[in-house]
Amino acid sequence: MANIMIWDWPVRLLHWLMVLLFTGLIVTGKGDGDYMDWHFYMGYGFSAVIIARVLYGVLGSEYARFKQFLYQPQTVLRYAKGLLVGNAKHYLGHNPVGGLMVVALLLALTLQWGSGLFISDEIFLFGPFYGAISDDWTEQLGAIHHSLPDILLILVATHILAVLYHEIRFKERLVAAMLHGKKATHEPSAALTVKTPRIGVIVSMIVALAWLGWLWSIPV
Repeated sequence: MANIMIWDWPVRLLHWLMVLLFTGLIVTGKGDGDYMDWHFYMGYGFSAVIIARVLYGVLGSEYARFKQFLYQPQTVLRYAKGLLVGNAKHYLGHNPVGGLMVVALLLALTLQWGSGLFISDEIFLFGPFYGAISDDWTEQLGAIHHSLPDILLILVATHILAVLYHEIRFKERLVAAMLHGKKATHEPSAALTVKTPRIGVIVSMIVALAWLGWLWSIPV
């Protein structure tokens, strides 16, 4: 078995930033309102991280790209059946079910932070696009923003349980891989060296930081 680099540093950095910011957003969002200003600013930061990850999913390293882990429905179903009986095919990157979960999480999280841009806490703080749409739409987005976290928590819990299942059932050290980036394989390591594309990092970071700077320049 050889340990080779699969998740390069941008993937790992963005992953753990999402974990930290999501946790902070849940804590501040479900609190008594004393930290709502922190909630707004962490939401801005979270949106920038999601944007960077989506861009890196197009311009990034081999196993970070969406095209690498988006599969046909029949492939997803076949892999899911293999998981149930314990003989699922090994994938170096995201497996078909894991890739589907990544996309589902990114879409749901984008709906969450996107809806937050149009609402307020009805007291002092206002999203940058508050008032840009009708009151009916604002009310609907507010309802989504306040109910979606419960669904997101279920998705996150499912994701964690799936990781633990792979750790225990298949001895696949996914948590460690997301820390140091390496996974074990029988395949020749020379042909599987993951390179971090400089242009992908630059574009993803510049766009995300420009977005974040613009949001932070607007009073909440």
